[in-house]
Amino acid sequence: MPSPAPLPPRGPHSERARVIALHSSASGARQWEPWREFLPGAVELVAPDLIGYEDGGSWNPAALLELADEAQRLAPLLEREPGGVHLLGHSYGGAVALELALRWPQRVRSLTLYEPVRFGLLQAPGTRALRAQALELGQAVSALVREQRLREAAERFVDYWSGAGAWEACNGRRRAGIAQAMPKVMAEFGALFADAVPVHAWRRLAMPVRLLCGNRSPAPTQRIAELLVQICPRATLQRLEGLGHMGPVQAPARVAAAVDFRRMLLCAPQAAAA
Repeated sequence: MPSPAPLPPRGPHSERARVIALHSSASGARQWEPWREFLPGAVELVAPDLIGYEDGGSWNPAALLELADEAQRLAPLLEREPGGVHLLGHSYGGAVALELALRWPQRVRSLTLYEPVRFGLLQAPGTRALRAQALELGQAVSALVREQRLREAAERFVDYWSGAGAWEACNGRRRAGIAQAMPKVMAEFGALFADAVPVHAWRRLAMPVRLLCGNRSPAPTQRIAELLVQICPRATLQRLEGLGHMGPVQAPARVAAAVDFRRMLLCAPQAAAA
């Protein structure tokens, strides 16, 4: 699969901030378009499609997918920014953002994550029931995909993350798009449940980590955010009242305000990476 086109380099002392925004499952780069009107002029938002979502993509649904595959494909977007980039991720995009930060921490100035679905964190006592809940969803969606019941898989997926009746509220075009994405979503569940990053690895993320979640979101993702803020040395957590897992899509202005892009401009550039 071709890598994203490299971006032109900028000097390490630029007063601008480049933000790489990674979308959620069954979505795409277009998820971030409404956000552009809320950006300070000094912030540049780059929104790539993840594997399997780009137009004309050649992803093979039968291929095994790992989070490392997503990260390697996006690596050129980090390599061409000498002072480092800011990563913004929602749900599965947040899980990929964390993978990038684990692999190339010297290239990441900050992380802002809305409910990253790193289910591998749900291993400690007291979290296993939450992991089982997420695993049940992944297994149910995957079983329906294997039977080619894509619309039923999409309904199960959407109603879990957005609440009962959310699928019925989608228009026909949106339903078709989500259903078409279900084979990739099945592969994403496989990658997420194969995640075996040890707890001590998260402690090495020394950059600022801003975690956001909605107080109406499913319990597993709220707990993952809580665990990350306990583990990462410079992490903070903000809960947004009345929002759920799809807050960045349903309430972009409110979530963008909580992201606090102006704070990113104050993050010192990383030392030039080799």
